[in-house]
Amino acid sequence: MVRRIALNLGLVDRPGDRKIHKSPIPRVGGIALYIGGLIGALPFLQDNTETFGILLAGTFVMLIGLLDDLIDLQARVKLAGQIVACCILLFCGVKIGFVTDFISGQGLVALGLLTYPLTFLWVIGLTNTVNLVDGVDGLAGGIVFIALATLLAVRLVTPHLHDSVLISNVLVLTAAIMGSLIAFLRYNIYPAVIFMGDSGAYFLGFMTAALSVAGATKGSILFPLVVPLIALGLPVFDVFFAILRRYSRKVPIFQADKEHLHHRLLQKGFSQRDTTRFLWMVSTCFGFVAVLAADIPHRGIQTFSAIFLVIMIFLCISFFIRKVGANK
Repeated sequence: MVRRIALNLGLVDRPGDRKIHKSPIPRVGGIALYIGGLIGALPFLQDNTETFGILLAGTFVMLIGLLDDLIDLQARVKLAGQIVACCILLFCGVKIGFVTDFISGQGLVALGLLTYPLTFLWVIGLTNTVNLVDGVDGLAGGIVFIALATLLAVRLVTPHLHDSVLISNVLVLTAAIMGSLIAFLRYNIYPAVIFMGDSGAYFLGFMTAALSVAGATKGSILFPLVVPLIALGLPVFDVFFAILRRYSRKVPIFQADKEHLHHRLLQKGFSQRDTTRFLWMVSTCFGFVAVLAADIPHRGIQTFSAIFLVIMIFLCISFFIRKVGANK
């Protein structure tokens, strides 16, 4: 439905220098992700201040991305909008208030005033990371789905010491967004007939960051940052090396290029479908590593994750070697 409306209104992404698609494609799929996620979650959500803050801030970020899709906002305007969304989260109590005491190896250390810059850095960084990796049909959506599945699995098997209403809402929102992603990927994998656009990428990145933080300050000491950071390891590393690459060349770090990991795979002869499939497999490996890094008390889950991690690494290596060999 969103695709048909976008085509009628001319809200399409046209081919260009950095674009790999050959024909105009609707670019406001984030609206469908947002509405689908809300429809899935709202009937099951309970009244809670933090949850209200996540929904309000997520809506605001999605609208900022939608405006960017429509009128191409300046980078500073988008950043200002993301800062406002973070302020909403902080005002509603969604923040990173504690970190592991790495000196003693036990317990938590209150961050105090560092809570605010660390929360800003985490949420805004992850929001833009998902946007930057959205370069191949289905890639960003699949990676976020795998990361959310990892976070959901860890939350389900990790003892919770925080607000039961909040954690219930976090689980519902996580599952609902995963459900909307499954439906969206049906139309977004190669050959895509709709793109998520900045509205979708910002919404997914922001919600992933917010949901990973919400209610986690009194639970697993590794969960607030380490688990989601590893689960999203592929786009995080890709963006990190992109920043280093641009800094070494003395160009603006926000200047776009065609040297992201998915671009390099395409240059090696990978098809769009194979590129997406391979990077999904790599993201799955990161997901299993994240589960192993989590504070899960069940040995069976850790053993299961370790076995499947080894299997996935083997599959990734063999897939890469086979595709590179076939393209020589």
